[in-house]
Amino acid sequence: MAPREHTHPAVEDVELVTVLSALAEPTRLRIVRMLAAMEGERAWKDIDLPIAQSTLSHHLKILRNAGVVQSRTEGTRCFVSLRDEELEGRFPGLLECVLACRDAWSGDYRAP
Repeated sequence: MAPREHTHPAVEDVELVTVLSALAEPTRLRIVRMLAAMEGERAWKDIDLPIAQSTLSHHLKILRNAGVVQSRTEGTRCFVSLRDEELEGRFPGLLECVLACRDAWSGDYRAP
């Protein structure tokens, strides 16, 4: 069986509204924060969330299609990494700003 190929949008085709939509969902934002904290490429099994593997796969597919992450398969293992440098070039400061924000849903938000 041939290795599964993952498609990724070219960075110049990535649209701001698509990135923001993908990041607006709390689980996907948690995934991106985890990847940013880990730095570099990680196996899916390193993404430790209390969700089913199929749900994780769904969220990673949305992030990949939005241009936020890239995936590759090696044998039976799948690896994922944040496209942080490419996103920084396309939308300077966006990822840093999103990652720095506190979340009301997680109890981290502090009203002024």
